[in-house]
Amino acid sequence: MNAERSGATGVPDEAARPAERARKIADRLGELIARETAKAGGRAPTYRELADRINRLAGRDVISKDTIRNLQHGVNQKGQVPNPTVDTLDWLGRGFGIQAGASYFLDDSKAAVVDEQLDRLEKIGDLRQALGNSEVVSLVQRASGLSDGSLHMLVALADKLKQLEQGAAERGSDNT
Repeated sequence: MNAERSGATGVPDEAARPAERARKIADRLGELIARETAKAGGRAPTYRELADRINRLAGRDVISKDTIRNLQHGVNQKGQVPNPTVDTLDWLGRGFGIQAGASYFLDDSKAAVVDEQLDRLEKIGDLRQALGNSEVVSLVQRASGLSDGSLHMLVALADKLKQLEQGAAERGSDNT
């Protein structure tokens, strides 16, 4: 720990703890919003949309758009560190499909387990989407039985083609 964040005993100063907790919550909330943005094709959910979703799920008003904004920024409009209740963090987590709730935002080991599960779910979603494309399924069937070396070349070729297509798409959107 550095001198700014710890006293002579090496224990975090009392004033640093809320700020560290707020930063941890902000970082995890930011990552959840980023995941959702990626799933939605680049459109981030608004704070109002998140609050409405969570309040519908709760069946009552448990969080406001301002609270979500303050938590994501790690500071409120008055420059103070937010101090959410466990109930608020529980509902915030549930709004993103995380049953661990407050412990996801506050416990590093719980967050690591949940993040790993979220990564797996994203990969499964990508696989389902790919399997819904008959051309992808046909390519997989043809690649079945190829040597590891040939599979590596096929993957490299697919990566290169995707990169070229994305570059062409970006250049096309610059012209509009």
